[in-house]
Amino acid sequence: MYFGDINVKDSLDCILAHTIIINKKKFSKGTIITEIDKNYFINNKIRTIVCAKLDKNDYHEDKAANIIAETFQNNSIASEKAYTGRANILANKSGLLVIDEEKIRKFNKISDDITIATLNNNSTVKKGEMIATIKIISFAVKDSFIKKIKKTIYKKAISINPYIHKKCALILTHHKNKNEKLNSISERRVNERLKNLNCSLDITSYCEHDTKEISKKINIILKKKIDLIMILGSSAIVDIKDKIPEAINSSKGKIIRFGMPVDPGNLLLLGKIKNTHVIGLPGCARSPSLNGFDWVLEKVISGTNITKLNISNMGVGGLLKTLNIRAKSEKESKSYNITNIILAAGQSKRMREMNKLLIKIDNQTMIEKIVDISLKSSANNTIVVLGYENDILQRILDNKKITTIVNKEYLKGQSSSLQLGISALPEDCDAALIMLGDMPNINSRLINQLIENYNPNDNKSIIIPTYKNKKGNPVLIDREFFPDILSIKGDKGAKDIIKVNKNYIKELPQKNSTIVEDIDTKDDLANYLK
Repeated sequence: MYFGDINVKDSLDCILAHTIIINKKKFSKGTIITEIDKNYFINNKIRTIVCAKLDKNDYHEDKAANIIAETFQNNSIASEKAYTGRANILANKSGLLVIDEEKIRKFNKISDDITIATLNNNSTVKKGEMIATIKIISFAVKDSFIKKIKKTIYKKAISINPYIHKKCALILTHHKNKNEKLNSISERRVNERLKNLNCSLDITSYCEHDTKEISKKINIILKKKIDLIMILGSSAIVDIKDKIPEAINSSKGKIIRFGMPVDPGNLLLLGKIKNTHVIGLPGCARSPSLNGFDWVLEKVISGTNITKLNISNMGVGGLLKTLNIRAKSEKESKSYNITNIILAAGQSKRMREMNKLLIKIDNQTMIEKIVDISLKSSANNTIVVLGYENDILQRILDNKKITTIVNKEYLKGQSSSLQLGISALPEDCDAALIMLGDMPNINSRLINQLIENYNPNDNKSIIIPTYKNKKGNPVLIDREFFPDILSIKGDKGAKDIIKVNKNYIKELPQKNSTIVEDIDTKDDLANYLK
């Protein structure tokens, strides 16, 4: 790859190195110079520009990132389309993130121009969450590096062990008399943790804080085919010969480890009786804050092997007190980050050689009108996906505070544009609001209404306007469903995803029909203009 000053006359298909503005027209970094761009530079007396020019053995940054992302692909992850040399990898399942750290370290030594960054190993992740990002540093990668990467198997380097439904039991001990209030808190906190991991608390049992009594309860529970037994004592476990570990041993079990280098959570005990894990809980299990019990529970529920060495290795990053304070502060200030995606790549075939997005409505083109509606809403960002006649549309939208991306494969249908829009979203985006470029009757109040009703914590993850029970557009969709969108094929949007996720939908009935009216034909346009 050549990088440096290039004569404008020789700049066709070169990659612009830095963003430049010429007579208020903006050319972004990474722009591939077209014939129109070249002539614009010449007409404005620009002689040289700083560009990258690819050799025949080079892969463009986006193509390289897409190929590399494919080498990591397995059914527990999903890859976004590369944008500006970056291909993000999303969780396709909720569960425990498992990373082959040695393979990732070796990967990052292949070339300074090729990088991958991941979340921490053994992180709990939700479906749709970004777990890794592949970034090409320069504008191109030599094919020799791509060949080297292809020779190594990375399919298990990043994977997710889903949380498997397990039947769980909790034993609560007491001295002489039960503490009903404390027991209620203990049961509630354990149950909340299990529900978050797709499990249930099937048995809660009570007994004296005595070795024989605890052992008796363990043996009764084992007969009921329980997968996990948790024991929370009225007194904390302070020694390997204390009551709870003694009870596990007398029930023909073994102690894997007592004590862990995680705070809170130091006084946790992990044991096993045949195939059933037993966890002696620290007192902090009654707290909703993250502690060592969470880390061990996540491994057990996900079916991840957990050994004495695994626990001893938890010390680095095991100081959770500060982390919990920081997380609480972030939670209190949480506001959702929403991006509008406008799909505007189609050919307007039914308009008979007329690009409907260029039709003037109220002294502005249709595409300008829909973009302005988006910008007036409370959404944080606007992305416009262009395709057919993108050069013309981009010139019209030059001065708008939006991100435009070009779908070179727009002939493949709407799914290709939708996936490109999803792939270009900001990394901290919580949900995307999908808009169609040919619905100029939509207003910013409707967009705000969709955003205001979005609440993933209350299963309101897909917000849809309706008119007389008919679903319309735009649609707001949570990032949990982004991996599903990335797997759509053909000329369709997210309808199939919506059909199979009815429990996550909130419908917003509208008084007029604008949400089901788009402009596809000249008759539609005539009716609209009337």
